Amino acid sequence: MKSDVLAAIGEAGLQQPAAVNAALAANDRIKYVFTLLQMAASHADQPEQPAPLLRRERLACGIQDPALDDLPAATSRTGARYHIPGLPALLRRIAADLRLMAAPVAVIDPAIQPRLDALLAALPAAEDETLDPATLAAITQARPDADSLHRLVMDLHRALNALQATLAEERIDGAAAYGLAPEDRPRVAAFMAGLNRTAPLKFDHPGLATSATRQGQRLVVQNDIGTTDAHVVVVHIEGLAVTVTYTDVHPERLRFFQDMLSGHPVTWTVSQSGQLGGTPFHMATGRLDAADETACRAFLTTLGARLVFLIDWNRARRQLRAFLPGGPRVALLRWAAEQEVGHRGFLALGGAKLVNEAIEAAAGSAMHFGDRLSDVLGVAETEAFLRFVLTGATGCLRQRRSVSLLRDRIRAELARHFSNEQTRLIGLAADHAGLVFELASLARDGALAMAEAGLDRQQARAADYERDADRLVNEVRAAVRRRPDHAGFVPLMHAADDAADELEEAVFLLAQFTARLPAPVLDRLQALAALVVEAAQEWVKALLGAAEPAPEDQDDALVAIDRVLALEHLADDAERALSAAAVRDSVDFRQLHLCTALGTRLEEAADAMKRGALLLRDRLMEASGG
Repeated sequence: MKSDVLAAIGEAGLQQPAAVNAALAANDRIKYVFTLLQMAASHADQPEQPAPLLRRERLACGIQDPALDDLPAATSRTGARYHIPGLPALLRRIAADLRLMAAPVAVIDPAIQPRLDALLAALPAAEDETLDPATLAAITQARPDADSLHRLVMDLHRALNALQATLAEERIDGAAAYGLAPEDRPRVAAFMAGLNRTAPLKFDHPGLATSATRQGQRLVVQNDIGTTDAHVVVVHIEGLAVTVTYTDVHPERLRFFQDMLSGHPVTWTVSQSGQLGGTPFHMATGRLDAADETACRAFLTTLGARLVFLIDWNRARRQLRAFLPGGPRVALLRWAAEQEVGHRGFLALGGAKLVNEAIEAAAGSAMHFGDRLSDVLGVAETEAFLRFVLTGATGCLRQRRSVSLLRDRIRAELARHFSNEQTRLIGLAADHAGLVFELASLARDGALAMAEAGLDRQQARAADYERDADRLVNEVRAAVRRRPDHAGFVPLMHAADDAADELEEAVFLLAQFTARLPAPVLDRLQALAALVVEAAQEWVKALLGAAEPAPEDQDDALVAIDRVLALEHLADDAERALSAAAVRDSVDFRQLHLCTALGTRLEEAADAMKRGALLLRDRLMEASGG
């Protein structure tokens, strides 16, 4: 390998592109060793935890020493120092690879050499295979208050990336490339096809610079993603095997990255952690063994297309905090990535401020200080609204449309979602009315089948309907807690639920009759039950009409409400007629008691529907300004 030659003979006589190639390979190896040392120390501090395995990371950076895989498990804490087997050789490896990294940079920046010499002179020999924690941190962490080997590695890596771009032998759809084999170019092109498709979604944010080169038997593609030092992705392709190494300071974004690639059969190692300037960063390595060249290129295209959605991801997640809880927030960002809408447009146009302005204009008294939008609208409605916002912001910037127009549209859309809650609540009330109708029908059918078999089954069904009705009432109560401006639905639902309770009790009483009623009593009972069924039908019609915005539907609702009121008066008369017949014709006191109690239940159900209808009429009049 050229890197081996560079290590043996130093800098002289080498072409600069080859030196840069070797330097970038050395960078991969140094970062692996830094991570290895940090993982070893972490395991020594917590030996009860399983020792991490970095085999995949070792192979990805080209180190062929399997003994290093056992190093974390073999490291121990002795007093205030770590005992790390083979430590002198690891430190010599770091020094050699640092010289390789610095070689091409020192040609254009001679000041690098004395800085390198000073840091290497301070590197301990560690012949006893021990290090104290402070020295280990000085080697492996980018300290904000002093120079360190890790800081030098980061600076050299940036310089190498810039140098690589100037040395590129060719450009492949925007990627700086050199030393490629013929079979590499279609693969780089596949990666860049995905990246270029979505890269405009970063708008004015820097990042996504890509370089490609060949290191021995592997094609290496590197992308800087954004501007964060620890946020990089390196792709190694050898044969049909693709290895992706990804580092990030945010473990949530790392999981998001893995999730975005879940459509391909990538296997991941457990994420590993290190330190960058006192801030932990995380690393994961994924491997895909492609079935054929088509599958390999398809994965590279997907990978390239997904990188833009990592830029400012954590900032977007924070900006959405006031509107959605954690899980739905990540799901929204995943949707934005899958739809190739993204979140950068949303951030560029103000982020949370864009939504808060709409809330101030459209929400009125529906929201109070400290409310989360999903607590008021519900998660599903909020997700739908924010999808509109993300899509609108991206379209606004890409198509150079008016930002003022976008703000107006967002306010109108939010107002529509707030009005949707009333429609949803009326829908719940209509569902409840359907259950009231089913209960009324059971009572009517029970009256028609007086003293016949099967009423026990009807009684069980009535109990089920009544439980379902209670559930809907509770759902409305919960919605009103989020939206106090819809508090008027609570008494409406309570009135309707009184009807359900009365009818469930009526079905219970019907099952208590042991003999057929005298014909005059039975006729009046059946007439009363039929009136209650008709009232329940009209109650359903009233709510269905109220749920529609068209004037003719609203008029249908008012006609149905008026019919409910009229039927309640008829039910009053029918209940009195039943009571009189029962007093006159019942065969015993038991029958008389059941008849009067049953008549009361049925009439109370009609009366409860009347109360609900009056409340609904008031709400319709208020909404229309009447």
